[in-house]
Amino acid sequence: MTMIPMTLFQVDDDGLLFISPAIDDWTKVSSHGIDVVIDLEGGMDECIPTAPGECLYVYFPIFDEELPDLARLEAVAMMGAHLIRSGHRVLSHCGMGFNRSALVAGRILHQLGMEGTSILERIRERRPGALFNDVFADHIRTLPPREQQL
Repeated sequence: MTMIPMTLFQVDDDGLLFISPAIDDWTKVSSHGIDVVIDLEGGMDECIPTAPGECLYVYFPIFDEELPDLARLEAVAMMGAHLIRSGHRVLSHCGMGFNRSALVAGRILHQLGMEGTSILERIRERRPGALFNDVFADHIRTLPPREQQL
């Protein structure tokens, strides 16, 4: 398997929500002020800081096939949106940074008030090649408009 270089892709306008492939160097993450990591791949990241208060690490491994449990997906998205509204910077990452990370980031953007089609366009614009999984893309595309919550 070819290793994908770790690059962070900002998907919001305020620099609070990012997606990326697997984390291989915490300094790349911390240089963006990220203090919340949502890890969607099968292995735990070894470079995450373990000092209390330094990083909130959410381990939610999902497959890049069918949608995960929607109640858990919604809970993670609600938490991510709440933390962003509180000024935290959130990174959603998976192995390659295309589908699982974009699915969760898209659900967070939805919690922050965006509608599905706009979310899909934005993520694909900011992370070329993202959401090529049709199941995930269709799920994001069909998210209804919601009232923006600040």
